[in-house]
Amino acid sequence: MKKILLLSSFLSLYLHAQNLDILNKEKKQLRSLDEKIIKQDHEKSKNQWISPINISSNINRSHSFSDESDKLNKTVSLGFTQSIYESGGIEFTIKYANEKLQSDFLNWQNENNQILQTVYETLLQIKKINIQLEQSDYELKNKEIELILKKIQYENGKSDIIELNNAIMAKNNQYKENVNLKNSLKKQKLILEKYTKLKYQEIKLIDFSNINKSDYIKKNIQLLYEDSLANLANTSYKKQKASYLPKVTLSTNLSYSENEDLISNNRDDNNSGSIGLSLSMPLYDINKKATLEKLRLESLKQKINLIDLKNQIQKEFDETLTKIQTYKNYNKIINENIELYDDLIQINQVSSQAGMSSKYDLEILKNTKKINEYDLAINNIDMQLEYAKLYFQIKANN
Repeated sequence: MKKILLLSSFLSLYLHAQNLDILNKEKKQLRSLDEKIIKQDHEKSKNQWISPINISSNINRSHSFSDESDKLNKTVSLGFTQSIYESGGIEFTIKYANEKLQSDFLNWQNENNQILQTVYETLLQIKKINIQLEQSDYELKNKEIELILKKIQYENGKSDIIELNNAIMAKNNQYKENVNLKNSLKKQKLILEKYTKLKYQEIKLIDFSNINKSDYIKKNIQLLYEDSLANLANTSYKKQKASYLPKVTLSTNLSYSENEDLISNNRDDNNSGSIGLSLSMPLYDINKKATLEKLRLESLKQKINLIDLKNQIQKEFDETLTKIQTYKNYNKIINENIELYDDLIQINQVSSQAGMSSKYDLEILKNTKKINEYDLAINNIDMQLEYAKLYFQIKANN
């Protein structure tokens, strides 16, 4: 059986964040095509300032009825007009293309992370529900024992019908909880099937908890993406500003023409070439001020947005750690309860052997201890779910 083996060290976590091998064939193809589209868009953008070389041809025949002339003219020309200096505009065009590549690729990585986060969170939910189902069996056993005890008490006149009915309802509700858990398990398996052909048992879960705040902020993919957008906005402003400055253009042309007199059978060929430089600069543009001011404000907004997002992400990290610490505190209390149940079980075993307590008391204590142990496992999974939210916000090393 195929296993997806992932190392749990922090470096390995980074390296495997972009591991798309667990996805189905179609989703891997889509991610690969998006990556190729990004690269081709960059190739086009970085060379956008280079003008094409044009070729043109023309055939023209003229006939005069008054002087009986009949001429055929053929021309072919090859040339191009290329901007060679734009007051920094060419450099900003190339820089913008490179920064856009970085921005698009970060966005692509973030989309990958979101897909993988869904997969691994679904795996954790499946594991959690399976534990809850096992826990529910022990809870059901306790409900059945409680019902038996209520029946005995009712028959002996020590309990009323309301208490007995409540015990029956509690048992039925536990049955319903089992059904709901099984339906939730099916739902999570169907979600997983949308992303991978592998069964949940074939994918090994990894430990997401080895994350510190410094690495989280430094390599946070949202922050890196917003930073790239800030660079793009600033370069776009400088690029537009350069478009209002002097521009030097080189133009060249090579041509060949053939003129033939169809009446006299005379032919005249001609080759020519030209090269020239031109200087141009917009003299007046009514929208210049508004255009530049808009781009400047957009650049400023993006920089402020980056600072705001960094503050927000730092707080979100702290909030997540607070949730995780709460689960740890719960576990501490549960462990104390388990120790208490161990003592009670030991005492009850002695009293049960001596006939001083019911066998049901011992069984309830053992079941309740198991229920608490399952609570520990469930809380540990809930902690991993919180850690996963942080982990998949980290950019993978490439």
